[in-house]
This record gives sequence, structure tokens and C-alpha cells, in this order.
Amino acid sequence: MVDITSNILKDIFSKKLTKAKEGIAKSLRTKSFKAIEDYKNSFKFELPTKDAPTPEVAPTPEPIEADK
Repeated sequence: MVDITSNILKDIFSKKLTKAKEGIAKSLRTKSFKAIEDYKNSFKFELPTKDAPTPEVAPTPEPIEADK
């Protein structure tokens, strides 16, 4: 990563802007793909099985006169 950044800066200072632009695009693409992979790996999806009991919904209590 350090080589890419230093190469980009050298290209900018030596006015090789097209080459610097390509380096910046490559760096951003790499960071974007890594961020997407990290985001996808942060979730764990499991399908419910037929053996697992389903959670029961508790009935809502009726409001009493004081709450109305």
C-alpha cells in the first residue's frame, strides 16, 4: 500500500497526471472492494430449520381504564 501511495505522489509531482489518476483509481477500487467484503462478512445469515421452535408472540394486554 505504501508503494502505491508513494508512486501516486511521485507521479503527481512529476506531472504524470494520467498515471497518477490510474494509481488513485486502483487504490480506491481496492479499498472499496475490501470494505464491501468486510461488510458482507460482518453478517451471518442462517435459515430457520424445522427442528427449531418458532418464537411465540406474547399477547398484548388490554389497556385498563386509567391508561385510556
